[in-house]
Amino acid sequence: MQQQNIELSKKRDLGEVVSDTFTFIKQNFKPLFKVVLTFCGLFMLATAAAYAMQQLKTFELQRELFNGAGAQSFSSPFDRFGIEYLLSMLFMMLSYTLMTLTVLSYMALYKQKGNVPPTTEEVWGYIKYYFLRVLGGTILLSILLILATAACIIPGVYVYPIFGLVFPIMIMENASFTYAFNRSFTIIKENWWLTFGTLFVMGLITYVGYMIFSIPTIIITVVNLFTHGTKTAASSAPLLIVISLIQQAGQILYVLPLIALGFCYYNLTEVKEGSGLIDRINQFGTHNPDSNLPAEEY
Repeated sequence: MQQQNIELSKKRDLGEVVSDTFTFIKQNFKPLFKVVLTFCGLFMLATAAAYAMQQLKTFELQRELFNGAGAQSFSSPFDRFGIEYLLSMLFMMLSYTLMTLTVLSYMALYKQKGNVPPTTEEVWGYIKYYFLRVLGGTILLSILLILATAACIIPGVYVYPIFGLVFPIMIMENASFTYAFNRSFTIIKENWWLTFGTLFVMGLITYVGYMIFSIPTIIITVVNLFTHGTKTAASSAPLLIVISLIQQAGQILYVLPLIALGFCYYNLTEVKEGSGLIDRINQFGTHNPDSNLPAEEY
């Protein structure tokens, strides 16, 4: 007997959010990861390449320092890191932005289509429409989160789940950044611990999974260290490329907290507003073909 596709707008506790996150991935594995790799794969590879070039320069610095020539060859911080470091940071930010946008757009379209997986073309339409908005929001929220954490760790922890809800609101409700920012404080009220706990558990699961991906990297590095000695350890381009690709493969696990974040949004709106019930009432006796993006809210 075929399992019914999961309903997004539903009241859930922490355990249900976590279990339904994995159920959603299981039911949508092929179409979900198809769109993720289609729209994020190129930037993930670019991040791996830039990271490999950065590590090559770092190991070259270590080698020259070992030989007593490092101070002459690398006279400034930019010489030590340079364009490779800037490129790796840029591609990483674009990769995370696109992954966030792709996963949340997939969930928004999935709900809009009546719990049916969207096509690649439909997700691409959302990505084109929201990309600049989400990219700008990522930069602003990153700055605010850094400032809040720098002022004191507690404010940074407090605003983390609140800031996380901005992007689901922005995409699910076609809202401006200002509207989504203010609404995130409203819908999380009295449910902060549930949202924080969900993100903490999913973040922990993601971290453990990423560490599993890192095991081959550690083994390769240690074997190379004992095989070639300290002067040439992990300094070859092929080795660094393999390590970078393995590490980037682990980044695919970022899908887990993103889907959980989407479930947190639907859970909070269902608790506050009963949005799922309202949608089902409105659909009685109506035909709801695929529509364009909803009108923007302010």
